[in-house]
Amino acid sequence: MTGPAGQAAGTTRFVHDRETERTAALRCACYAALSELVCSPHDVDPRPALRDRLGAGASLDAASGLDGLLREFTERDLDTLKREYSGLFEVGSEGPPCPIREDLQTGQRKGTREDLVRFYGYFNYLLDEKFAWAPDHLSVELEFMHFLCFREASAGDDAASYQLAQADFSERHLVRWVPELADSVARSAPESIYRRVIEVIDRYLAADLAWQRGTISAEAEGQN
Repeated sequence: MTGPAGQAAGTTRFVHDRETERTAALRCACYAALSELVCSPHDVDPRPALRDRLGAGASLDAASGLDGLLREFTERDLDTLKREYSGLFEVGSEGPPCPIREDLQTGQRKGTREDLVRFYGYFNYLLDEKFAWAPDHLSVELEFMHFLCFREASAGDDAASYQLAQADFSERHLVRWVPELADSVARSAPESIYRRVIEVIDRYLAADLAWQRGTISAEAEGQN
């Protein structure tokens, strides 16, 4: 592969049947909501922004159940969210019970952070200084998908690189480790709202990637 959004040697990928004008903005809003659901409530209260996201998933099959979760989440007490978040994702004598960072969840797989930084740099995605230390945080990775969808929606005829990057990034990162996180949270805190949050994210990622794959085809170079 060549570059963050590379392709197999001797092939050209193309995007078709995407309905970009309709789907890009909807998927952009969904990824933004998912990112806000798993940002640390110690850094920012996500509930006001999430109230504005209500209805984001209404027109997407992949986002089934998202609006109900958003309503429930926004009605939760902030101190309760902080306590549950910390107990699962931030504290522990040997690290957090359920690491919400890809590098930690996957046992610090070689090259993970470097690949993320290459993706972000290639597409000029700039991390806020206070989040730059954790480019592998789930909230950041979902925000990057939101960014790529936003760029797809505004790129016109030049959208292909952003469309292909979404599939590449999801395959190489999100769908490789979020299922492990979902299993871990389900075992550790079955009654926590964050169990449902991670489950919804896991289902959405799988369904959205399947949809993306259905819009991408490969053609051998020189083929008519």
